[in-house]
Amino acid sequence: MALTDTEIRKLKAIGKDYQKADAKGLVLVIRAAGGKFWRGELRLDGKKFRYGYGNYPEMTLDNARKIHAVARQLVEFGKHPATLLDHPQAKRMVIDGCGIKELEIQAIAHQKAEAIQAMMTFGEAAGKYKAEWVDKKWKAPDKGWAPVRLHLLPKLADTPLELIDVALLRELIYDLREHKGVVTALSCHGWANRIFGYAVEHDYCTHNPAVLIKAARVGNRTKRTRWLSAPEIRRYLTGLYQADCYRGYKLALHLLLMLALRKSELCGAAWCEIDFDKGEMLIPAARMKTKKDHLVMLPAQAAEMLQELQRLGGGSPWVLPMPTNPNRAMHSNNLDGAHNAALAAGEITDYNIHDHRHTASTHLREQGHSPEVVETALSHAIPGMAGTYSHAQYKNQRLEMLQSWANFLDTVMTERTVIQATFRKAL
Repeated sequence: MALTDTEIRKLKAIGKDYQKADAKGLVLVIRAAGGKFWRGELRLDGKKFRYGYGNYPEMTLDNARKIHAVARQLVEFGKHPATLLDHPQAKRMVIDGCGIKELEIQAIAHQKAEAIQAMMTFGEAAGKYKAEWVDKKWKAPDKGWAPVRLHLLPKLADTPLELIDVALLRELIYDLREHKGVVTALSCHGWANRIFGYAVEHDYCTHNPAVLIKAARVGNRTKRTRWLSAPEIRRYLTGLYQADCYRGYKLALHLLLMLALRKSELCGAAWCEIDFDKGEMLIPAARMKTKKDHLVMLPAQAAEMLQELQRLGGGSPWVLPMPTNPNRAMHSNNLDGAHNAALAAGEITDYNIHDHRHTASTHLREQGHSPEVVETALSHAIPGMAGTYSHAQYKNQRLEMLQSWANFLDTVMTERTVIQATFRKAL
């Protein structure tokens, strides 16, 4: 005889578990402690088994019958009720009137969600790649990683790798091109390619969408061609030394132009790398783009400037110490303010500090110096077979060339007060 709510409420504990049948295998178990629990007694493949539906009164009689009916249908189809009814919200769906078809759809969706949850995200893969490769191999890993941190991770960090397809990545790269420029877009494309390549190699995902996005379609990097003419050099140096800023910055920018160095090569220099007696500066491979030691020949003007920087440093081991902490080397970005002030004073546009190397190279070639000597001074690889078989240092030729260049920079200046009172030494 089927149970009723009134009968169920009257059932009392008797000190041990017992059960009352409803119909078609649905039973109510009364626990020894007094709790009541719905259970189905079913048979699958000739074997009896039990499957629980929930506690009474949270699970009402009518709702228990609905769930039991679906459980019996599943058994008839050769499926264990747990395959569908164990998923979250499944019992609630049955109570709300959903059938097996809807339960199957929900179960598939839940399985996909679990699979996605188990997938590695772009942010996780990026973190592994940075820790295992970038931090160990790159000279300035945090600086190089900036495009990933600023542009890729904010959009993709929580997205599983397998769900990032060509269309999604292409839309992001093109949006960066539109709002941040071609250079940023190409940099982010390159980083995405590296991170996905690493993920595929380590079986974190099965595809690399970045490799299917051609860099040429993103855009072309415009090579810098800006250099200063002689009148612009005069205006730049005049504006630089008349700017209201720390003198060490002025000397550093002048040295970068005179020696055609990269910012990091000078800003990270220590006094132990400079031999005033020999007139040489040896930049170690760790700070060179080429990963090779680079010997810089010092013209007389450069030696004077370095000696003044040594006095300004007050005993610091660094050529350009931090103004707030002389025990640390200054960051190269500290020079940007003085450089921008010189540009503004000289009414010079579209010129960055690295373009000093373009300026030096262009003038040195126009003055008739050997291309091999110029390229060696710039720490560039000499192209062709000559570069393959030649290991010449051109020390004497480079010193002669850089001394000539330093003299030229002096002659470019026409304001004697700037040359005598500002270039040579602090009065």
